[in-house]
Amino acid sequence: MANITEISAGESAYREIRNRIVSLDLKPNQTIGETYLADELGMSRTPIREALTRLSSEGLIDFRSRAGTIVSPIRFDAVISAQYVREKLELAIIEEAVKVQSKRAVFNIRQAIDEQKFAILEGDTAGFFVADERMHRHFSEMTGRVAVWSVISEAKKHMDRVRRLSLQKIDLNVLLSDHLLILEAIENQDVDAARSIVTTHLRRVMHDLDNLAEQHSDYFELAKSEK
Repeated sequence: MANITEISAGESAYREIRNRIVSLDLKPNQTIGETYLADELGMSRTPIREALTRLSSEGLIDFRSRAGTIVSPIRFDAVISAQYVREKLELAIIEEAVKVQSKRAVFNIRQAIDEQKFAILEGDTAGFFVADERMHRHFSEMTGRVAVWSVISEAKKHMDRVRRLSLQKIDLNVLLSDHLLILEAIENQDVDAARSIVTTHLRRVMHDLDNLAEQHSDYFELAKSEK
């Protein structure tokens, strides 16, 4: 039976490697290995091996006989499925958020939006992404459904790689404008406006998916699925 230290090391390795994959620090189709990762993370190969096996089951790592271990390419099916789950759940959340009107949550959302404004001024796309995530999480917190945000976060890991690419191309002020309109709809208790804006907002990255795949063809799996 694995002891607590081994379990902690395995979980730590999993989280760190997963974060590096989703943030594109480890690139799609990049060849990696247990020794390389063990040296990078200062760990033994056992927790690294456990983490890679777990990530493989999530579709973020591929074991290939000739190429060895690689970061999985971005797959259209996985991105489309992630978008579907996220949109359905976040629309349900936003409808409840409109009715709740939590002053504390609205304050937290405004603070996250202010952080986005600062990130735009600094040209900090990574900082914008973090503040964006925090804002969306606050919607779930407003409705008392933090566990739903965990489900959304898990489901959208494949989409997040595309979002990271998209943030390098899109005018972040467009996303900021969406966020301000969403907050306005919540404060005005306008469910229809909130649903419409959130739907448009969440689909922006999908509209640019084909262009991103062409610009970063080495990141994507060649086979495309029907959208």
